[in-house]
Amino acid sequence: MPLDPQIKPILERIRALSIAASPQELRRQVEEQSRLLTAAVQEPIAETRDVHIPVSGGSIRARVYFPKKAAGLPAVLYYHGGGFVFGSIETHDHICRRLSRLSDSVVVSVDYRLAPEYKFPTAVEDAYAALKWVADRADELGVDPDRIAVAGDSAGGNLAAVVSILDRNSGEKLVKKQVLIYPVVNMTGVPTASLVEFGVAETTSLPIELMVWFGRQYLKRPEEAYDFKASPLLADLGGLPPALVVTAEYDPLRDEGELYAYKMKASGSRAVAVRFAGMVHGFVSFYPFVDAGREALDLAAASIRSGLQPS
Repeated sequence: MPLDPQIKPILERIRALSIAASPQELRRQVEEQSRLLTAAVQEPIAETRDVHIPVSGGSIRARVYFPKKAAGLPAVLYYHGGGFVFGSIETHDHICRRLSRLSDSVVVSVDYRLAPEYKFPTAVEDAYAALKWVADRADELGVDPDRIAVAGDSAGGNLAAVVSILDRNSGEKLVKKQVLIYPVVNMTGVPTASLVEFGVAETTSLPIELMVWFGRQYLKRPEEAYDFKASPLLADLGGLPPALVVTAEYDPLRDEGELYAYKMKASGSRAVAVRFAGMVHGFVSFYPFVDAGREALDLAAASIRSGLQPS
């Protein structure tokens, strides 16, 4: 279908970010834009708590969202998007508040370390350390360690997928559900139809040159793209927790996200891919102004809630 009229003015804002001269300037622009989003919406929840999670070489911040004062709630680790270069717990505060409220879960938003200051696989290691931290402190957080999900958008979707694979490989199987919102799952540069069609289109919010730039910031060497921890599409996808994969019609990453869901199913795992017509990469962040963004986030919350029902 045609580009949704609600996303057209948003698209101009998103495309303006791609001309940033440096990672630091890009981060400044995104943080400034996110303040406008946060001011545009109110998502009441019981409490938020900022914490520090120990990781190799130091600690990272996280923000914990409590939808109500109760024990034994499910937990969701949320990894923000931003090409592994920008984004923070602040830029995704409005998303995590709504996700916590609607999924009735304690959401832990993880401020993993960013490239180029911290190259691959630092973000992966931070993301996995956060999972272990939540599981180890379930009593302290008031969550059920047997009901943990991971979720993320774009680069954060990559981290959620990789954490699920690492968790399966460890044999612990802490993760019971994954929600991947227009995830990056293949950094090798092998083209798909959607990448060819929308990577250079005027309607794209994620031009190919920006994706290439993100890869150069994140990876130390091009061959690292073939590591499953960078490109989870290359991993064995059997025995993984059920996944909801959200894609956007005009997104260069659309086909690789849908292929990921298909490969999961072909490997014996459960997965559902839902494509949002007329939408571009990043549309969920703009849910205060875009109906489809709100619908996608509400779907994610419903999927988490149903996927983490008490046994």
